[in-house]
Amino acid sequence: MKLTINHETFRFLSVFSTLTGVGAVDCFEHNGEVVYVVEAGKIGIAVGKGGANIKKVEDLLKKKIRLVEHSQDAVRFVQNIIYPMKARNAYVATKSDGSQVINLQVDIRVKKSLMRDGKNLFKLLNSLLSRHFPSYKLEVNDA
Repeated sequence: MKLTINHETFRFLSVFSTLTGVGAVDCFEHNGEVVYVVEAGKIGIAVGKGGANIKKVEDLLKKKIRLVEHSQDAVRFVQNIIYPMKARNAYVATKSDGSQVINLQVDIRVKKSLMRDGKNLFKLLNSLLSRHFPSYKLEVNDA
């Protein structure tokens, strides 16, 4: 994965690392918030006791922060992105043309939350998936 880092992204990464003690795997802005992808197992450290570390980062950057825990497994990564919502089932399927799709089966309530106007978590899902697992596409279905 090759990601481009501009001056502002570098600043976001530096602030995050300094205030949380955790390095981020990825960082970008999405819908007015800064999304950080942190190493697997480090999200608790990044958040800090009672969310203290994240609050410091938000105060300094004057932006809302979203954390996502990275995973080497694409399905687990997608589940981490939608957390605390849960999928009833998530799996990789291979289409007849050979392309791979992560099929996310969710309750209608979760699907509505994913597709809700403005914030649109579905766009974030696709953005993160294309950045970290570019060979996969995403399909969301009612369970």
